[in-house]
Amino acid sequence: MKKKRIILVGVAIVLLVAGGLYQFAQNRKTVLLKQAERSGCLGKDEVASYEIKQQETTGGEGVAIISIKDKKSQKEKFNFQIDILQVQHYHPIELHKCGVYAVRSFNYNFIIQKTLAGYRAELWKYDYAGNKKKLVLLDIDSVGGMRGYKNFFSSDFRVSPDEKYIFLIKSYLGKDDYALVIKDLDTKEDIYELKLKDVLEKHPDVMPGSIGLGIFTPDGKYFWGDIYDGARETAYYRIEMGTWKTDILPLPKDIPAGVERAWSFGGWVAYANIPSFSGFAGTVEQLEKEAREKGEKKTLTMYNLFTKEKKTISRADPSHRFKPSWISDTELEYTLPDGKKKIYDTGEGEGK
Repeated sequence: MKKKRIILVGVAIVLLVAGGLYQFAQNRKTVLLKQAERSGCLGKDEVASYEIKQQETTGGEGVAIISIKDKKSQKEKFNFQIDILQVQHYHPIELHKCGVYAVRSFNYNFIIQKTLAGYRAELWKYDYAGNKKKLVLLDIDSVGGMRGYKNFFSSDFRVSPDEKYIFLIKSYLGKDDYALVIKDLDTKEDIYELKLKDVLEKHPDVMPGSIGLGIFTPDGKYFWGDIYDGARETAYYRIEMGTWKTDILPLPKDIPAGVERAWSFGGWVAYANIPSFSGFAGTVEQLEKEAREKGEKKTLTMYNLFTKEKKTISRADPSHRFKPSWISDTELEYTLPDGKKKIYDTGEGEGK
């Protein structure tokens, strides 16, 4: 009788597990069917988000969980996964209305940050109907510390708001072909190239540095980025979408590295004259002490990249932090020595 009871319990457990697996399979099938019925784009009532986790594997690859939720209730409708993601990258994914764009690195050890045999990095697109495809081969077979792929692109990228163009950085600093490249997302053809070599030849007042990818204006009309040397920005560039007209906008050479700085789409840069950040312990405090002994003040200065107009709007002790922040294209908020916030309107030329 006892043996019979054990057998019955065992059968019940097997049926329970089987039922659970069946239900899981049915739920997953329902999710896949929902995705297949979609157009590939987010609906008006939907919003997407993502979470990246590092897998507990030998190479420590990353996985991203893309979650699609109801915009109003925030209830999740479904999710999907992107594997072999660059975990340490500051910008591994972009979410857009009709696609999720991600850099995937194969045969790479993310724990020790080392390429393995057969290494390659690629930019992929996933849509919200479950489809996926490789867009661009970024890098392949790094040998002896040198890139083995002649058309090497860095793993940084931007996709235009209308999802028509991909922005990439080609080659690397010091090479003649080092450039910002804009590709047509459908054809993958290069439609615009901004070579650093050409920028320096046409604008000798620009200090050499790396090309950084930036952001689009809210209306999608312009793309802004910078040229930088370590922690110091040397110039900004602005590209008009469609016409590809490019403005190169050098920064004043008297802006030290590590100072408080804020930039706006209106072409204004607010910056201090004494560093507040440094990679070496005690350096900032020493600079502040020296400035104080000389009777110098920390100043917050406004500079217009287009007109080159410059004006000082506030002064304080060398240790003060202005914490400048643009609340609109023309309005700068900063902190006074007494801790109060103040707004400076570049259009009106006075504080509020």
